[in-house]
Amino acid sequence: MTVHTPIESSSRGVPPWALGLTVFVFLVGGVYFASNLVGENPPFAIPGASAPAPSGGAPDPAVGQALTEQAQPSCASCHGADLGGQASFPSLLGIDDGPVSENLQQLAADHPEDWVALWIDGTTPETEGLNRFGMPAFGEQFSPEQIDAIVAYLQTLP
Repeated sequence: MTVHTPIESSSRGVPPWALGLTVFVFLVGGVYFASNLVGENPPFAIPGASAPAPSGGAPDPAVGQALTEQAQPSCASCHGADLGGQASFPSLLGIDDGPVSENLQQLAADHPEDWVALWIDGTTPETEGLNRFGMPAFGEQFSPEQIDAIVAYLQTLP
């Protein structure tokens, strides 16, 4: 008959490698957390399009086109596949010539340079009280820079 003796174990606490690994993980996590507190987060990536221009730069029409397709509802769902208008929804072609809809005549007269962006945004005091005829206020969905990119895209349409 053999007598089993208990295995001796060390009672020195946590092994040094575990302490080192813990310190390393906390350092990496702290650096990552601190780096996200500084600056701005990058914009959403839109496949096939560059990022919206930083403030002061020209808006990218390719970004605007991608945004019109991912808007909820999409611009084409109301204004037609070619954005040329359908049913009671006006054409978005030729917006540089001024608004097609009568409800936008005064907005365009008061804000000739940015009436399109104000109308798309729909959350500004300039558009308060205007009959939107079902047009969503996209200012709740898109930033002003993204709306500028949408306007830049619409201005490229014939």
